[in-house]
Amino acid sequence: MNILFTTENGRTKQIYFPDQAIRKLEKLGNITYNQTSKPFTQTQLANAIGRMEVCLTHWDCPLFTAAVLERAHQLRLIVHAAGSVADLVTDQVYERGIKVCSANLIMAKYVAEGVLAYILAGLRWIPQHAFDLQYTKLWNKRINESKSLFGARVGLIGLGTIGRFLIDLLEPFDVQIKIYDPYISADSLKNYSHLELASLEDVLAWGEVISIHASLTRETRGLLGKRKLGLIKDHALLVNTARGAIVDEQALIDELRKGRLRAVLDVYETEPLPIDSPLHDLENVILLPHIAGIPAREQMSYAMIDEIERYSKGEPLQYEIPYEKFKLMTKEH
Repeated sequence: MNILFTTENGRTKQIYFPDQAIRKLEKLGNITYNQTSKPFTQTQLANAIGRMEVCLTHWDCPLFTAAVLERAHQLRLIVHAAGSVADLVTDQVYERGIKVCSANLIMAKYVAEGVLAYILAGLRWIPQHAFDLQYTKLWNKRINESKSLFGARVGLIGLGTIGRFLIDLLEPFDVQIKIYDPYISADSLKNYSHLELASLEDVLAWGEVISIHASLTRETRGLLGKRKLGLIKDHALLVNTARGAIVDEQALIDELRKGRLRAVLDVYETEPLPIDSPLHDLENVILLPHIAGIPAREQMSYAMIDEIERYSKGEPLQYEIPYEKFKLMTKEH
């Protein structure tokens, strides 16, 4: 079996594909590596894909366009050791019957863990307390600013895989949860007595914590603009680990400047966050560099190498992305 491994030589490969993972991969077939220090270009991918049956990809792999697929005469499987494949595969991949797998499910668990950490940090104002004591040496307990998650009202904008993991993690806190997601039905939540589907306006006005988990699509781009953000109750916490463009960033900045809301942001309209962004100057926001899923690292790689092994043995794939799910996935850019 010929396998193309597109990740360039460098830090990403070292971090996400440790030596043990590479040795395991090499037992599965003949590996062709990207020997350069940069991600493949479209042309390089097309030139390398010809005799390959399997392609193992990671972030920054170019799109499998029709032009690339014209050269992919033997390609049967694409496994992506990261999350969304919306920036990787195309309709033509599915039309050709090429199977697509992703470590999206692996990453989702770790992102949900990150969301829980962000919610607790935002409610208890942990970074601000730490800064007071560590850098200003002030014994400032900010008593009026610390809140608890126990029994809180949590609103989810979008559910998806991450949201479902988060619901499980929130169970010990006895929270109430309302969800806005036009793609799910009440029947799919019938096993959860503490969950309720609601309109976007209801979720925003009701929640003490609002966590965004929607994919970035034409419908969700700018979903939370000035009017919608104005519905959020005073002193609520907004957490965004989905995509920055779902929220009108300037409108959010305006609300934060009023001191009406708190926020924990892991994603932004422009990444990296520009150094002149007004967000840097606001006390009521915690800024993070898009790291909620980082601890998944090599777990995603091992999961996809195991998927290649299952394919080689003719066993059912565990992480296949059906076409319908692919169409709902977020593009990275």
